[in-house]
Amino acid sequence: MTELARGTRAYVIIGLIALISAFAGILTLPPLDRDESRFAQATAQMLETGDFVEINFLDTERNKKPIGIHWLQVVTVSALSDAEAREIWAYRIPSALGALLAALACFWGGSRLIGREAAFAGSAMFAATVLLGIEGGIAKTDAMLAGCTTLAMAALMNVRSGETAGWRTALIFWFAIGLGTLIKGPVTPMVAGLAVVALFAWERKLAWLKPLAVWLGPILAIAMVLPWLISIQIATDGNFLREALGDDLGPKLVSSHERHGGPIGYHLLLAPLLFFPAVLFLIPGVGRIVGAVRGEDDRAASIARFLICWAVPTWLVFELLPTKLPHYVLPAYPALALMTGWAFVEIGKSANWQRWVSWGLFAFAGLVFAIIIPTAFLIYGNNASWDAVHLSLAGFQGGFDLTTDPTVGAIVVLTSGIFAALVGATLLSERLRSGVLVLALVVASGLAWQVAARGVALPNAYAVRLADQVRAAREYSETITGVPANEIVTASSYTEPSLVFSLGSDTVLGTPEEVLAFAESREEPTMIVLDLSRDADLRRRFTGVGDTQSATSLAGLLERVRSDLQLASQLHTLDICSQSLASGTNYSRGDETVLVIMYTRCADDNGGLYPEPRIAGGTEHWSYPPSQDSPQ
Repeated sequence: MTELARGTRAYVIIGLIALISAFAGILTLPPLDRDESRFAQATAQMLETGDFVEINFLDTERNKKPIGIHWLQVVTVSALSDAEAREIWAYRIPSALGALLAALACFWGGSRLIGREAAFAGSAMFAATVLLGIEGGIAKTDAMLAGCTTLAMAALMNVRSGETAGWRTALIFWFAIGLGTLIKGPVTPMVAGLAVVALFAWERKLAWLKPLAVWLGPILAIAMVLPWLISIQIATDGNFLREALGDDLGPKLVSSHERHGGPIGYHLLLAPLLFFPAVLFLIPGVGRIVGAVRGEDDRAASIARFLICWAVPTWLVFELLPTKLPHYVLPAYPALALMTGWAFVEIGKSANWQRWVSWGLFAFAGLVFAIIIPTAFLIYGNNASWDAVHLSLAGFQGGFDLTTDPTVGAIVVLTSGIFAALVGATLLSERLRSGVLVLALVVASGLAWQVAARGVALPNAYAVRLADQVRAAREYSETITGVPANEIVTASSYTEPSLVFSLGSDTVLGTPEEVLAFAESREEPTMIVLDLSRDADLRRRFTGVGDTQSATSLAGLLERVRSDLQLASQLHTLDICSQSLASGTNYSRGDETVLVIMYTRCADDNGGLYPEPRIAGGTEHWSYPPSQDSPQ
């Protein structure tokens, strides 16, 4: 492994691992709900309006996170795409670069702290971990936050190593603090600050931090953050900090904000899955750290104290925080990775029970993933539902497939099998203590998971591509209404952010009543989307299926009749000229969902309904006019 860890070659290898991990699925996964699509839509609106200070989702201020990730997305979208194209992959590039930065910074700092070979092993495993790969492929803040935080900690590792750390190291540290603050507020300063405070409490020494006391450093960090902060406060009349601290951060500190809660130990329980495949050496890594603290080697003890003070305080903060999401502890993962790398190169010093426990955790995670990947595809690989069948029998066109694509299914099974085989080979080679082969198989297992899950199974889960189905239906707007697809206005009671990002900033969201009233107020053609899963009366009206309990009394029956007559009158007034549907699963709520898609006030010279577009199992299968086998 010495040859692999030398010179520029080591950075290239680690960088390639991080990029492969992040890019698996980055081009094929649809816009995800809810945070990714909110971030991407806010960036798209910046490009459309030219306002790069305020953060808005449609006409609502989004005063939750700082501007940093949006500016980075503006750069990549402007360079590689444009706002009108609505290509989500262009918004994901900064996250992939954040994952790359995190892996490379881990190696750079770790090389000075624990040695080049150990840092190489740990960083390579970290680059392939499930959580870093997932966040590296999503257009939000957390991968870039991990990159900034790891860069700041890498600068501290350089200072800690005792080697001469000049003003460049200091500026890197303060630059990382400033950029991290622009990305996600206090998290990067918190991680670095907690590490320094914990080390001081343990060692009673601060002299080692002297190289960071370069006057230009804090000025750089302040200059990166303060101009925008002043500008956003002025632009929002002081609302940004009030809402970011009072409405977003504050509730997370005292309660399970937005129903994202969990018990103490939540992150620890998820670690075998999210830290896979590096979990294979996690317990020996912890054992190596504990042994170093207790041992007589002062340098080893100093290294151990640094890694403990990096990982433990940050981890405890997020375990004690009432609001919990799996990615919160990602800034602590590089410290764990360096522990695993240290254990890998000194595996002979690990107790057998430590190796067996980590072996078991790795095997458990591999088994869970090998089952979940094909199972999830079988569940969500087709988007059929009984409501879709009822609508089809009522004359609504297409919108679902009853079966999964056998070719795609075979590819999912094949990639899942390759993943399982690599897991098995890794477990066998670890017991044989095969050195570099173990590291190669560990990394390959992580990359195989990324490809099988994010590159193959999830992109082909048609049931979760509701927004894509609606966007595909809109492509026929000009044929049906005479209005080009990019100009037709859409009003929808399906309010997931992915639909807004997919269709554009002129999308109108509201209740079914508001959607119908909006369409009724317009003289121009409108595409309306009604979510039947959130309105029992609508579902019963369109599918004939619904709750009958409310109609057991005469008053209930009269109210139902009145509601049906009102809806029928509205639809008649709107001059509906096209009826189709989209079927799938709203994974944000866990609900089976069917959307009714209708065009109003169409330019029909012949009278009657236009032929409808048809979709079968995803956006790739639209045909026009409908084929003879369209379910009627």
